[in-house]
Amino acid sequence: MEILYKEIDSVILEKIAVKYGEMAKNHIHSENGSYSAAALHDDIPIGFISAYTLALAPPLSDVRDAYIDIIEVDEQYRRQGIASELISLTEAWAGASGFPQIRAWSSQDKTEAIPMWRRLGYCLCPAKIWVEWCKEVVDGYYVAKKLNN
Repeated sequence: MEILYKEIDSVILEKIAVKYGEMAKNHIHSENGSYSAAALHDDIPIGFISAYTLALAPPLSDVRDAYIDIIEVDEQYRRQGIASELISLTEAWAGASGFPQIRAWSSQDKTEAIPMWRRLGYCLCPAKIWVEWCKEVVDGYYVAKKLNN
């Protein structure tokens, strides 16, 4: 099976919207200082990632890093290295952009993701966050990795 990895353009974005819904589409960033890529099989998105530049909270608000806003892989394609490759591509973008670290957040129910983050060298910190769209507190982990730039 051949999987192609491409930066997300308007055509791929619309395919993601059809397959994964508007919420996924709304988490794909295309502004300056962002990176979004998709894994494609037979020209169909089977996974994607999107990251953007995010400032740290005060008093470090002048420090910016890369933040993975969304990563998704179709269930039938999981455990084949697709998420790892998407993260690797995003880390390469973040490192080339001069960011000191890359981070994300993973909900506790993503039981397959937690060991993957650890295997990829990310540190995990338990956290509860307020998720505005569902109006509830969700348990999970902040994940972060220092980049070697």
